[in-house]
Amino acid sequence: MALEAQGDTWGIPGPTFLLLYVAAMVAVAIIAVVHRRILFAGPRDAIVSTLGPQQIAYLNGGDKLAVYASLAGLRAAGAIRSSAGRNLAQSGPMPAGVTPLDTAVYNAAGRRIRAREVFTDAWVRSALGQLRDGLEQSGLAVSAAKARAARSWMFAGLALILLGAARLYAGFAGDKPIGFLVVALIPAVILTIALGRVTRRRTYGASKAMGELRRRHDHLSPRQSPSYATYGAAGAAMGVALFGAATLYTMDPAFAAEAEIQRAAASGGTSGWTSTSSCGSSSSSSCGGGSSSCGGGGGGCGG
Repeated sequence: MALEAQGDTWGIPGPTFLLLYVAAMVAVAIIAVVHRRILFAGPRDAIVSTLGPQQIAYLNGGDKLAVYASLAGLRAAGAIRSSAGRNLAQSGPMPAGVTPLDTAVYNAAGRRIRAREVFTDAWVRSALGQLRDGLEQSGLAVSAAKARAARSWMFAGLALILLGAARLYAGFAGDKPIGFLVVALIPAVILTIALGRVTRRRTYGASKAMGELRRRHDHLSPRQSPSYATYGAAGAAMGVALFGAATLYTMDPAFAAEAEIQRAAASGGTSGWTSTSSCGSSSSSSCGGGSSSCGGGGGGCGG
């Protein structure tokens, strides 16, 4: 019995298991990153210069920024205003050349909806859905199906956690040193959380094209103090689309404040998912270091 108690858990020495466990984490992280690069690649020759401000805004900041771009354009055209109680109100006729989202926002203003609640309006949500579907079909926006496929790697992370927990329990029951295994489980949990998150809204091809478009429209940046008088409704909408709600505060601070526009909303676009790569490097450095130290001690500190 004494000899059996001194044997390796599952027949695998602690340092060896720890090394394999960390290697598995790193492998999952790398493969997940590569998979997401493929899923979110988008068209290599993506063109965004032909898109409207609200489409650009969605790619840059999602539904909220798309509505803000619409509000900016309608406000610059004199079609809407803010009224008592921080509600939107119509102040002029519908301008020519409007989009379905403009129409939805304009009609919501006719019902004097509160500005911060315009996103919940059924017509506005329907228009946003149409806008989003069009961008997904063109390969510029990340579809829900691709986001789900990317998140599926979370199950690999959960499997690692369960494996580590089982080893931890077995090692504890066998009175084996388990300190480094406990430490290794921390990046496994962090990795799993990261694998379950997809923050990317636009494809890599769209991101590259957006960078060029932002440089071409640098004159609409808040630091250039753009004005309605100079750039009109289209310029106001594009400024918000490319540089965020801060542009609306520059052009019309009173309206932006009364309409409760979030100044920091989507001001610089979204970056790709990077937590996995950093977690992967963290896992290999800290956990791997623990593994080698564990081996030096000669004990099974990986359970």
